[in-house]
Amino acid sequence: MGRGRKAKMGRRQTVKIERRQRRRERKEKIARKFMIGPKEIKEKHALLATKYYETLIESEGFDVTAAPFRFSAVRKHYCDDGCPDLVILYARMGLHRYNFLQGKKLQLSCVKKYTKPSVSHINNYCITLEAEDPDMCGSPQTFQTEVSEARFRKFDLQCRIARLLGETNKTITGVFKHLDKDSKVLEFPQENPFVVEDGTNRFRLLKDSELQDNDWIRLYLELAVATTNKKIGRYTHSLTSLKILKVAMESSQGLCDFDAVFYIRYEDSCEARVGKDVHRVAIVRRILDKQSELLNLFGHNQSINKSASIETCSSSAQD
Repeated sequence: MGRGRKAKMGRRQTVKIERRQRRRERKEKIARKFMIGPKEIKEKHALLATKYYETLIESEGFDVTAAPFRFSAVRKHYCDDGCPDLVILYARMGLHRYNFLQGKKLQLSCVKKYTKPSVSHINNYCITLEAEDPDMCGSPQTFQTEVSEARFRKFDLQCRIARLLGETNKTITGVFKHLDKDSKVLEFPQENPFVVEDGTNRFRLLKDSELQDNDWIRLYLELAVATTNKKIGRYTHSLTSLKILKVAMESSQGLCDFDAVFYIRYEDSCEARVGKDVHRVAIVRRILDKQSELLNLFGHNQSINKSASIETCSSSAQD
């Protein structure tokens, strides 16, 4: 890179820093006026703050007014000019929970808006979207869902709300027991789950028709990849390079089991994300609590080279 280009980039960075500093100083000046200004200004500030939190509580986080203080606890984002990939994935996760419990086939039409904490790497997303049923004629329906991240750059998600606008959400009580860290540790089994007959009957290899009829399996893979490669701000790498090869599941009740583990073998041709290590496997566990209707999805993805059972089986096949 030439010196001229470096100098130009340096000046741009300096301008950005100065602009950010001026905005910060303006906000601090306004905040001081509220705190040490006349009594009328303080009372107005208190009323605006009360209205802000009342709106936030009444809407369950799905709508907020403009914050009268320096940093708003929750900020609203409109998706008229596009929407971050993660928000779209989380919207689809909420629809999946609703379809799973209600036996519906709602599909995402578009995301209208969402709210999330202003300053946090681990976010709670309240998403308002439009959904439609492909088997039914009619205009799209407004839908609300809430998805929470448990850890930064980890596939550990929880969906607490998934409903059509106007429906009442099921009250969540203390009956639900939060999952501890040990229960979220998923290791690749010693037996190869992708072998049709492994002698244990522990795993079941899914058919191609089942993969086509249940698009949420693809959603699980995309969530596993996107969350673990998340950047501060938004996810940038495309997910179109993911190609599912085989899917095995560990469950006693089939695809509709509330507690099931999925092993998804796939290829990822995005070099910026995985380098040359394109052959990978995602391990996803789904736990849906019947009483609270809380949906938990967690797991991770790893190189097949780290999966000893697959590597050993592949070597034996070559011999």
